[in-house]
Amino acid sequence: MALKVPHCARCSGACELKTLASVSAEDGPLKLTLLDLPVFACVKDHKAPVHGDFMIWLIHEIRAREAQIEAGREEGMLFKKHLCGACGKDLAAKSEGRRVYPYELKYEELAPFKVQIDMPLYKCSACGKEQIRSTRDLHGRVPAAMVGINDDAGFPHSG
Repeated sequence: MALKVPHCARCSGACELKTLASVSAEDGPLKLTLLDLPVFACVKDHKAPVHGDFMIWLIHEIRAREAQIEAGREEGMLFKKHLCGACGKDLAAKSEGRRVYPYELKYEELAPFKVQIDMPLYKCSACGKEQIRSTRDLHGRVPAAMVGINDDAGFPHSG
């Protein structure tokens, strides 16, 4: 499917396909960075996503990679407890540092771009395995971080 190059929603000027070198946003422990992100931009530098469903597609793509990230599991409704995904023992209460999980994505016929998922790591008190606290910690934060990505990219808000 060929992308339809739109006119700018703000100034009605002609748009062209460009890339943003780096846009990033944080929500809680999650930091998302997109490198070489394809966008439409007009001569006045107004920017827009390459497709109306692009940001939703991106949320799904990021969430699809959650299973590739070593993670503990969360227990408890009011008093959360984080357990090692490997042995089931307690994870450390404090982070041992952060790790960036890089992925390459491709939307339709556009050039590939990169997404970096940056999360704190917690060490298991028993087996020593480092992991994020839970995939829930990542999963629930992706949409809010994507709002920040939209803001950093300069995309217009809808609604």
